[in-house]
Amino acid sequence: MNMNHQPPPSSDERLRALLRESRPVADPPPGFRNAVWRRIERAELAGQPAALAPWLDRVAAWLVRPRLALASTVALVLLGASFGARDGISLSDQAAQARYLAAVSPLTTSP
Repeated sequence: MNMNHQPPPSSDERLRALLRESRPVADPPPGFRNAVWRRIERAELAGQPAALAPWLDRVAAWLVRPRLALASTVALVLLGASFGARDGISLSDQAAQARYLAAVSPLTTSP
């Protein structure tokens, strides 16, 4: 089977011309091209994929507000302190258990 393109018959040419004329060509809205380039530049500057750029912009704008930034910082500090206290209590319990076991059993080594 030969896959070379052969010139179309004249009826196909008329059909192609009709199809070309019937294609709607819409102009992009004003400022479209500039908006696209701005988004690309923002994404390149941030070093983030273009899909994350709008989300990161919203988060950054939210954190810029002084009250919200302070509230977020306080919440993160309290969260970190609670995790630290929980881990400290757990380590303290383990150390107490090891000391008790060393005091009761002469075969165990002390920490």
